[in-house]
Amino acid sequence: MTDDSPTDLHQDEEEDTSSTYLTFDLGTQTLGVEVSNVREILDMQKITPLPNAPLEVQGVVDVRGSSIPVIDLKARLGIPAIEGGEDARIVVIEVAEGDARKPLGILADRVRDVDQISAEDIEPCPSVGDGQWDSRVLQGISRSGSDLIVLIRLDQLFGHAGPMDLSGAFQHV
Repeated sequence: MTDDSPTDLHQDEEEDTSSTYLTFDLGTQTLGVEVSNVREILDMQKITPLPNAPLEVQGVVDVRGSSIPVIDLKARLGIPAIEGGEDARIVVIEVAEGDARKPLGILADRVRDVDQISAEDIEPCPSVGDGQWDSRVLQGISRSGSDLIVLIRLDQLFGHAGPMDLSGAFQHV
């Protein structure tokens, strides 16, 4: 006897809801950002300070003839400062600036890995206190063994609507 029912060709296919993240350490905290926002990772180099820049802006570095602002994300996120060691790097990301995408360096104490993290492995951020904490910059929390990885939304952190609007930093360079 034959089965006349139509075959669902998509029945066994699962929708891929994972994203790729670059994970890095800031002090004792491990953060993750979507790889699609990462342009390159640089060895530490001389950072030239900019007069009158916001506190988070450490200065600029030269990357193949272009000056790129460098941000101390620890200062902005309230992570205790730890002197960068030999593993310190500058992670160059791209952030929206109007219709363009501009490079911006983030100081990282150590770059860890590039990890594939599925959407179901991302826990929502816990609610804390009476709503005074702005968690819009956090996408969620993922686990890697016993470590927690805090996934951040760069568009919320550095965009014009975000709490760390750095459009003025681009005017210095």
